[in-house]
Amino acid sequence: MPITPLPRGVIELDRSPPLQNAQQLLLRAEAEIRLIDRAQPQNAAAEREALSAAWGAGKPCAPRFEYLPRPSFAALRAELETASEHLSAFGPLGALYAARARELESEAAAAEHIGSAAFAACAALRYPLEQSADAEAAEAWAAHWIGASDRRSTTLHKSDDRADPNSLFATLERATAGLPVRVEVRANQAAAASVGDGFIAVRPGLWHTEREVRRIVLHEVEGHARPRVSAQREPLGLFRVGSASSSDDEEGRALLLERRAGVLEGARRRELARRHIAARHVRTGTSFVGSVSELLGLGQDIASALDAACRAYRGGGLGRESVYLVALSRVSRAFEAEPELEHWFERGRVSVVAARALARLASSS
Repeated sequence: MPITPLPRGVIELDRSPPLQNAQQLLLRAEAEIRLIDRAQPQNAAAEREALSAAWGAGKPCAPRFEYLPRPSFAALRAELETASEHLSAFGPLGALYAARARELESEAAAAEHIGSAAFAACAALRYPLEQSADAEAAEAWAAHWIGASDRRSTTLHKSDDRADPNSLFATLERATAGLPVRVEVRANQAAAASVGDGFIAVRPGLWHTEREVRRIVLHEVEGHARPRVSAQREPLGLFRVGSASSSDDEEGRALLLERRAGVLEGARRRELARRHIAARHVRTGTSFVGSVSELLGLGQDIASALDAACRAYRGGGLGRESVYLVALSRVSRAFEAEPELEHWFERGRVSVVAARALARLASSS
């Protein structure tokens, strides 16, 4: 389908000094706040090993995660609050930028409390447990998928083995050939792979089947990296800055791509269910030990239960995993009703709400 152009007036407004300044502020704020990166424990790899040994020996315990010093974002938060107030005066496009400013302000507030007792409550303002039809769908999937059967291949490939052409690292390098994206290894990250500004990071020491490698590459490259690259060619700055909830709905679309490719099954379903349940535990005040124990009671192995809990409780209770299945439902329903919305996702970092707003602006030309 041809790219839908936005009206000239919208592009001119986007290039006006107020919105150009807003774009620079939002990009700078995102780079400084780095909520997910800051919530990543500095000793995650070592603590995962210690937890595995302790729980395996029948000695349940919580991790002793260590974090970078907590930042102070008072000045930046004030800038974002002021910007959100002023941007609302610039019509539908300004409203999208204003919403992103408010979202980043909430992330900055949470980042200031990483590793403290207040963090989980702050993070819940950014990643709340939704009360919606999509949340109900996510709960139903999690309850059903936690017991999904697995037909795992016996042939495994170490994630960071550069000499193995079928490893995740090597496959990602081939898949990103020609893109301004580098592949690197990050030992302490929670995810098997993650996308940032100009890079895809691989967690070392994991073992994947070839099918799992294909799934991860599809998710990270087509779901995350390629839209970011496409955004650099777009005249509209919002595609680069990202709309509010764009990172959430981007995850939903990446999971939808997995489902379309037939790789959202078995072990992957169990993994997503575990994460969703662990994130719910964070939001309802369950302890780390209580969460792992419940996952074990649901038939999960120790390593998988610990991995899910470590992700959900990072920072002191980030709980971001609650958005994945909810976003899968939201994005799936939106694309089924309005297939054209997906083309906006392919162009950059937008949410369902933002894609609909851009579609309305395009239709007004």
